[in-house]
Amino acid sequence: MAARFKASYAGSTMLVLASSLYLYCFAFFPPFLPVFSGIDDYLLYLAPAQRMAQGELIYRDFFEFVTPGTALVNLLFFKLFGLRPWVPNLLTVLLGAGLVWVGIAISRKLMSPSFALLPSVLFLLDARFYLASPVHHWYSSLAAMAGVAVLAERRTTARIAAAGIFCGLCASFTQTKGLAAAVGFLVFLWLEARQLQSERREFFSNAGWFTAAFAATLLLVNGYFIWQAGPARFFWCTVVYVLTYYRQQADWNTLLVLHGSLSGGTATPHSLRLFESIAKMLIDLWAMPCICILVLARYFLRLSKNSWDDWSRPVLVAIVGLFLFLSMAPAPAPPRTVPSSLLGFILLVWLLDSRGKIARSFLAICSLGAFAVATFSVIHSRPSEIGILTTAQGKLGFSQGTEDTFSEYEWVQQHTQPGQFFYEAAFPDMYFYLDLRNPTPLPLVTNNAYTTTRQVEDVIDGLEQHRTQYIVWDSMHLDSIPQWENPSDAHLQPLRDYIRVHYAMVKLFGDPGDEIWERRPD
Repeated sequence: MAARFKASYAGSTMLVLASSLYLYCFAFFPPFLPVFSGIDDYLLYLAPAQRMAQGELIYRDFFEFVTPGTALVNLLFFKLFGLRPWVPNLLTVLLGAGLVWVGIAISRKLMSPSFALLPSVLFLLDARFYLASPVHHWYSSLAAMAGVAVLAERRTTARIAAAGIFCGLCASFTQTKGLAAAVGFLVFLWLEARQLQSERREFFSNAGWFTAAFAATLLLVNGYFIWQAGPARFFWCTVVYVLTYYRQQADWNTLLVLHGSLSGGTATPHSLRLFESIAKMLIDLWAMPCICILVLARYFLRLSKNSWDDWSRPVLVAIVGLFLFLSMAPAPAPPRTVPSSLLGFILLVWLLDSRGKIARSFLAICSLGAFAVATFSVIHSRPSEIGILTTAQGKLGFSQGTEDTFSEYEWVQQHTQPGQFFYEAAFPDMYFYLDLRNPTPLPLVTNNAYTTTRQVEDVIDGLEQHRTQYIVWDSMHLDSIPQWENPSDAHLQPLRDYIRVHYAMVKLFGDPGDEIWERRPD
């Protein structure tokens, strides 16, 4: 028994290390040159931590619509290492390793040791591209799955409270996902009480411990910011804005993202592109909820024949996984759904592991295929270096396909100084790497209802107060109004007028593309 445990522990450790090395191959040029990912979302979520490191406070001094967990993690690493270009890449590797480890911890409670490593491998191969942008969805998913790993073992008071703590952490990264996960855990505790015919007070006691731990964690992480910004401001940013304005940004924040996923965007023939898009969407968007529903249906359809001891763990995984998906269902874009898909891979392998020799042969083929895919992707899909940007914070490597961005970064670096106020209106990707400061309380603006008239006024006030020398304006996204948008929701005209009066365009990257505007002498 001890020998089997040591072998299993050694295999898990080897996989975590191998996963870290696999992610390192895409996050760094050897030996330790960080790769510029060019993904705007992650750079957008780096900004709060950068601004806090510069002395500002989230919600009070600048706007943010998610809870502060991601900003606090980034800020911790900035305090430890400084605003180094490699910090985001290191976090990518650490997050991936953490998810693999949690996936193994859950899998070992559900299936035979020989297959407990496979779900994490399949997940990592599917999620590797999205992990290049480790935003709040990844942290919240990791926290929720840590709660599953703790509670799957057994339901003691301490473990129930620990699951509540992990759910509180989940909600401190993504408020909607954390609330959904908490409901999922409570539904599981209620179902278990029904199946075991426990006394009602036992369920209420367990639910009370879970809820108290959840609320205490949420208050501990968020309380300081609520106090500093004010409850009304915090509530408007994290609740009112999300419910009222968030979906207005683009199709990406609505169900219309499904149409965008099918429309493709590669150079492959249309029929092949459509097939690839459908296959990818089935894996990234629908695999997890479908598998969760299948597991729950199998349990309830054979309720009289099933033992709760045998089914409690897969039912827990299925319920929490389903509620996590429901929190993202109004806008099921892959970067939101993929971080939680690990639970779906765990249930898929568990289902096949219990189906006999044919399924086991299929799983063995999957294992060999996963190894082949990982090897092929490392050899053929690794980024190739096209240039190195040396900044005051360190060196940053640019890969093939980012030549235009590299030229723009070089120009801006030559015309600015670290710590200088500099404004990027649409896609804020230079603040962090060039150590520039946003003079406004808004991370970005859009030409629709996602940006309110009051926020446009705040941007103008910030530019005027800090006498910002340079502005990057994306004419393609900020000067046009899409057909489906209501023209009355386009609020940027006062900002355009202000820029044209006080600034002159001095450089253009692309046509249409980024326009560099310099402030005219007073």
